[in-house]
Amino acid sequence: MSQRVRVRRGWLVAAAVMAVVAGTACGSSGPTNPGLTAAELVGTYDLSSLTLDNDPPLVPPEATGTLTLALSTYNVTLNLPSGTQVDSGTWSVSGSTWTQSSSTQAIQEQGTASLSHDTLTVNLNAAGTQISSVWVKQP
Repeated sequence: MSQRVRVRRGWLVAAAVMAVVAGTACGSSGPTNPGLTAAELVGTYDLSSLTLDNDPPLVPPEATGTLTLALSTYNVTLNLPSGTQVDSGTWSVSGSTWTQSSSTQAIQEQGTASLSHDTLTVNLNAAGTQISSVWVKQP
């Protein structure tokens, strides 16, 4: 049962990651900034850290991942201690709010995010689990 919960959290993490990436970029400049556009977020990102609830952060090499954002679609792969999680779907950004809908699972999530230079931080509550992920944009 413990393994099953971890896998489920892995899928929630995938959803959260997408929420974090978009939300982070949107809220980077404060309340007067209308937010970033999808075009500004397009690119490929590497996972820097992933935190679930109050657990210690998972960082490479224990957890790795890649997030690819196109104008309205995403692909994410997470390599976690519980196994590899892959997800894809659509996303949009409005102000500091990121909305993501998985095409592989019946999951739609919203969250907030911030962007500092090339680093995205996304915070999300997915099915009662607090998720924070940090991504660094590839050059």
